[in-house]
Amino acid sequence: MSLEERVIKTIEENLEKKEKVGLNTDLRNDLGLDSFARVIIINALEDEFGITIPDYEFKNINTVAEIVKGLREHFPDLKES
Repeated sequence: MSLEERVIKTIEENLEKKEKVGLNTDLRNDLGLDSFARVIIINALEDEFGITIPDYEFKNINTVAEIVKGLREHFPDLKES
């Protein structure tokens, strides 16, 4: 499974409502996630990848593609599975 697929799957599994998520999905505008829901998503991603994501690194990220890009930049050793 690619990094993109793992991120999308993790986000979809942690939404209150079942939503289809893609790389261009905006966390706030498309999914309606508030700051608390975003923290839940970040925590789920940390668990999925076994990493710790500093809050300030992902504070201004809005789309799933930006999450993937940030993970690749800050955690270049993440493996596809």
